[in-house]
Amino acid sequence: MSSKIGVQNIAHTNGTNAMTISSGGVATFTQAPVNAGGGKVLQVKQDILRTTWVGSSSSTAFENTPLSVTITPQSTNSKILITGMINCTSASLSHGDFKVVRNGADILLSTDSGGFTKSHIHLYNGGSVSVYQIQAFTLNLLDEPSSTSALTYTLQGGTPHSAGYIVYLNRAATEANAAYDGRTVSTLTVQEIGG
Repeated sequence: MSSKIGVQNIAHTNGTNAMTISSGGVATFTQAPVNAGGGKVLQVKQDILRTTWVGSSSSTAFENTPLSVTITPQSTNSKILITGMINCTSASLSHGDFKVVRNGADILLSTDSGGFTKSHIHLYNGGSVSVYQIQAFTLNLLDEPSSTSALTYTLQGGTPHSAGYIVYLNRAATEANAAYDGRTVSTLTVQEIGG
């Protein structure tokens, strides 16, 4: 004894047809729709600084470094993953700070109260041997801007503790122009992650 099941359509769970059978018995298959969200990387932008940068020696304010990336999200549900390799130091016996801002505004900083400097990187140069050291720091931040407008992520550097302090990118505090003195690169990368 045999059984038959008669169908004209087999549907995806979202209601669209996955297979249609014509009256002549020909089956037509359609591909399931691609979901662009769910944590997929939708686009990647990167800036790399191959030269050096020296901060102000007369201000406590944060200032823009040359590291800056602009990205325009495809959806308001997207998140922006910000990563970076920041090679930096400060002047001998001084403090320095770096942070990433979005369109010039602070994001994802500490919520602690008090007189602390809030940044994504805080460093101190102990002097002596350290004046030839370039410290490597990484960034790993996940921003939720809820926007489809162009967003510019910029690395800022500063010395909020003292106007006389200086911060540096891609070089040591002391310049010797010798084989024991280094030059590095720094990067800032942003990725749109589908929501």
